[in-house]
Amino acid sequence: MINLERRKKILDLLAEVGTIKTTELSDRLGVTGATIRTDLRDLAREGAIIRYHGGVKLPQEKHTELTENYMVRSITHVDEKTAIGKAAAELVGSGDTIFMDASSTTFHMIPYLKYTDDVTVVTNGIHTAMELQHHNNFKSIILIGGMLRPHSGAIEGVVSREMVNRLRGDFYFVSGNGISANEGLSGNNFFELELKRMCAERCKHIVALVDSTKIGVDSASKFIPIERIDYVITDANITEKQIDAFHSRGITVIVAK
Repeated sequence: MINLERRKKILDLLAEVGTIKTTELSDRLGVTGATIRTDLRDLAREGAIIRYHGGVKLPQEKHTELTENYMVRSITHVDEKTAIGKAAAELVGSGDTIFMDASSTTFHMIPYLKYTDDVTVVTNGIHTAMELQHHNNFKSIILIGGMLRPHSGAIEGVVSREMVNRLRGDFYFVSGNGISANEGLSGNNFFELELKRMCAERCKHIVALVDSTKIGVDSASKFIPIERIDYVITDANITEKQIDAFHSRGITVIVAK
């Protein structure tokens, strides 16, 4: 069991039982105590769990706050996100300038960008920038400045407007809490959404990366209208009716296998 699978299993177990002993986790997952302690340390650092002497529990947060946590998001729908990330990376050509948001779905593009050269990446994602810097095929990696939101890995706020306004991109790879053929992309965090709007204004093409559970969902605030979206990349669970709805708005739908 790889670390992402283990960490998802830990969170699933905690969702069932509330609290659990560290030794019981080690036994149930069939790994050493050292391995479990590493997983728990990383989960706790991201705010996904709370450790106490001998065990762990979920934090007393609202469900919406926990689902905004980057660690939690990064271990959900992993297969779908991997397929979506691979399909998205195939749109990028050598020499392109691309904007990437701080979403865990967009993060899954990175391993497949190794087939391009001299790409400039602009992002507001701390985790995204840290992963990109492990590769040497990029022309430059530009991290947008602003305020860092705890546990989300996202920089947000309008203080970065001047920096964004100096840049232009070929593609903006972006996700949200929901997307519909009527309203476009929508989300819940106002300050991050303002930054996403600015990034969208600076790019020629908008590519929405969304797993099928988000299709047909309208969240609190629309941040990119449907008429500005050029591509929707999603997983094979999208329905033909949903595909037709996007096609009717002139959007190319890519179903990642």
